[in-house]
Amino acid sequence: MTRIVSDDLVKDCREAYLIGIGGSGMSGLARILKHLGLSGGGSDYKESCVTRNLRHDGIRVSIGQKDIGLGGADLVIYSSAIRPDHLELAEARKSGRKVYHRAEVLASLMNHADTAIAVLGTHGKTTTSAMTSFVLSRIGAEPTCFVGSDMINFGTNIVAGGRKFWVSEVDESDSSHEFYAPHYAIIANLEPEHLDHYQSWENLQNSFRRFLAQIHHPGLVTYFGNDPVLSQLVRESGKPSASFGFTEDCDFAAQNVKPLPFGTEFDLHEAGFFSRKVTLSVPGRHNVANALAVIGLLSQMGFELDSICGALREFKGTKRRMEVKWQSSQFIVLDDYAHHPTEVKAVLKALRETGKYVRVIFQPHRFSRTYLFYRDFAHAFDDAHEVLLTDIYAAGEPNPHGVSVELIANEVASAGHPNVRIVHRDRVIPYLSEHPLADGVMVFMGAGDIGDLANDFVGNMNAHPSA
Repeated sequence: MTRIVSDDLVKDCREAYLIGIGGSGMSGLARILKHLGLSGGGSDYKESCVTRNLRHDGIRVSIGQKDIGLGGADLVIYSSAIRPDHLELAEARKSGRKVYHRAEVLASLMNHADTAIAVLGTHGKTTTSAMTSFVLSRIGAEPTCFVGSDMINFGTNIVAGGRKFWVSEVDESDSSHEFYAPHYAIIANLEPEHLDHYQSWENLQNSFRRFLAQIHHPGLVTYFGNDPVLSQLVRESGKPSASFGFTEDCDFAAQNVKPLPFGTEFDLHEAGFFSRKVTLSVPGRHNVANALAVIGLLSQMGFELDSICGALREFKGTKRRMEVKWQSSQFIVLDDYAHHPTEVKAVLKALRETGKYVRVIFQPHRFSRTYLFYRDFAHAFDDAHEVLLTDIYAAGEPNPHGVSVELIANEVASAGHPNVRIVHRDRVIPYLSEHPLADGVMVFMGAGDIGDLANDFVGNMNAHPSA
């Protein structure tokens, strides 16, 4: 049974109200709706730089969510983080307003675009969707784009363009990618993830089968060709496709990958033949894969390869993806969203290739995910010289089984890492002050609030520059 959102859910709506507007996805949607002419605002449980930026952009935000602030909104939108018994959500449903999940509204907008490009994957979809958005913008296609994190080149998580091209990062964590029926798709990779929702690896694969079946004919899907499971799913779908990866059997392949100081260079091969050298301003093989996906898709759509590669060289990345928070000639502080073992390993490998000493402060995400993946973290930190593990970010989950960060610490230590320790959250900044790193890379890593610690550390450095 199809779950595609075929109706225009915002048609005839004048004012929108977003519950949980401070989330990365919700804030972007609020800006998109404003661009489309809807007035409105929303609420969030705490103040943040996101809510402050929304107000700066002319979008109303109330903090606390203890009162009902729906006002005259005829469209109410909520995210997966909002509980069914939330005060405002319950009132919205009771009052007869249109009430939709964030993904339903985004899918509705995207499914009515002239040319829709969806970007999915267990890892890398934020950077890949940002790359696609930046390149299309840079070469004059005037796309409308929705990305899960602020793009450093633009300072925001959306591009407000026309309806001819629509680019969206699509979330698979709760099966909401099945709402979409795009013309084109990039699938960066597919690994067992979000199994608390899917219950099994097979169910996750079946969900992607359903998504692939919904891509418009003739359409095109570009996919990571070095992923055997994903490759099989794409072949089974029968959709027109182009593969990218690091072996010459891929349609678009990277060879002779060379790390640069916070950048990367590689030889692009098309259909097994050398095409050109490509230079990126973001580091790591994972970003090479992201760039290959963009090159593969946009060149097949008819855009000039010279223009695509030229724009990619100017791409600076997204917030919380190896985001530079502080830098001197010898010492760099980064903030990164990586939380899955594969992501952690990829980021640390890229940092190790800079030749610098690498210290990572890692915050595991959710008790359920920690219990599911703790064994997979055994070698995820191999490229870090020093590993500091801090308390698990609960994300609202209960912890009836007493899952702790020690599960990961024990696995990493048992795998032979010589320098791993647990530092509780309230001790991280004091510990870093007591054990300064004068030369190297320090990366704060995780999907929770570890970025706040990165900001606190940098603020402390600025206040005490001699420390």
